[in-house]
Amino acid sequence: MNEALELALAKATAVRFLCTGNVVRSAFAELYARHLGCPVPVDSCATVFQNTGLFAETSAALIERGVSSSWVEEFRARHLSLVTGAPDAGLVVFGMTREHLSTWRAKHPDHEHVYRLSELAGERRDIADPVLDGASFERTFEAVSDLIDVLVERLADSLPTGRDPE
Repeated sequence: MNEALELALAKATAVRFLCTGNVVRSAFAELYARHLGCPVPVDSCATVFQNTGLFAETSAALIERGVSSSWVEEFRARHLSLVTGAPDAGLVVFGMTREHLSTWRAKHPDHEHVYRLSELAGERRDIADPVLDGASFERTFEAVSDLIDVLVERLADSLPTGRDPE
């Protein structure tokens, strides 16, 4: 993981996930991170499409991983245009693709903490969209869940109460 990302996570006060429609990748990331007990607030947004509920594949994958069915049912997709105000300096933004990051930066050019989710694994690759790119839903959910596991662990480690006392 790069040094800038490490520093951002150490000072994170919230996390936002971005994807194209907020019904597959970013929604999965948000709900799975909550399920794991992410130590900072998390949310998610679409950068292109304005949708409502989750794809059936997303719902099923989340429930299979133990996420509360009520959380899944209550989730409502949200578009980035509905997020008002300047982001807090402690907000760390993760996009699934380079295009998601570009969209965020166009709206918030001074916000520094913007990364592709794959950077948590020391990579700079896009996480393909199962809907628009034909990627495998299950492989996508596996990749995102592995990265969210890393994120939640890193955030927990960066908090004073999450540090090993030894």
